[in-house]
Amino acid sequence: MKDILNELKVILNTVAPEVKCDALSENTALRGDLGLDSLQLTLFAVGVEDNYDIRFTGDHVINTIGDLAEYIINYRKGLVEQR
Repeated sequence: MKDILNELKVILNTVAPEVKCDALSENTALRGDLGLDSLQLTLFAVGVEDNYDIRFTGDHVINTIGDLAEYIINYRKGLVEQR
């Protein structure tokens, strides 16, 4: 999971370089804590999809960086329905 968190920091830094990624943790809320506007959040999601070759289905609630990391792990394991 630590590797995924580090990779997410890199993606986030690309999309929103003004965000301080040093404090990023599993408990960081995607909407509130990062201060991303809707465009930056969308670009972050697209960056994550491209980096991990995954697709967000909309069936899962992803509120935190930890939720996102779990989604990536489960997607890779085939535990998330891939459309």
